[in-house]
Amino acid sequence: MNLSSTDFASRKHLKQILLVGQLFLLISCANQPTEKRYYSLHALQEEEATKLLELNHSTMNFKGITDWLSKNQTTEITTIVSFKDGALVKKIMPSVRGNGFYISKNILSITSDSILVDKGYPISELKWILKRHYTNNGKAYQYADSPERAAIEITLDKNKTAKELKHSLILLTRVFDEVNSEEKESLLLKVIFDYNRQLPPPPPPIHIEIVPIVE
Repeated sequence: MNLSSTDFASRKHLKQILLVGQLFLLISCANQPTEKRYYSLHALQEEEATKLLELNHSTMNFKGITDWLSKNQTTEITTIVSFKDGALVKKIMPSVRGNGFYISKNILSITSDSILVDKGYPISELKWILKRHYTNNGKAYQYADSPERAAIEITLDKNKTAKELKHSLILLTRVFDEVNSEEKESLLLKVIFDYNRQLPPPPPPIHIEIVPIVE
């Protein structure tokens, strides 16, 4: 089929219109505002944060990130960690162990595949363990005294990448959001980074009652 010069020009013009439309759609999608979700009241003050770490662009391993965070904490520099979860940009303000803010029983430690409490659980059990931690109110020894004192520790191998840390944070924040919604509370997710804890915590001390000898 032979096209006239007029038909050829019309088809060329139509292709140009379609191309411009596709480019406009791509630009519009790229410029759409991304929803931000904060897991700390301090993270709301991002504009005042001295340091911001975006895990999507970080080349540091977990040891490097934790040591960097520890240094900032020692010098009282506010640090925000940001990562993407689909259309969400999530922001936390983590800390490291040894700051004196939390006692061990208020810290629930998790690895990439395990929960280090009691005799240990697979990470797939995180939801009910997290709920127990936040609603314990001092009843069980290994769980938090109150929701306000509860903290979650992510402890990974030193060489784990920022991408692997991001995966753990996405899982944790998704489960936390579910628990927070079901409990209908304004819970805060306090996150700790530490690469030294890879074993379940020791059991509580056994109380030994001394009975006096009656002669």
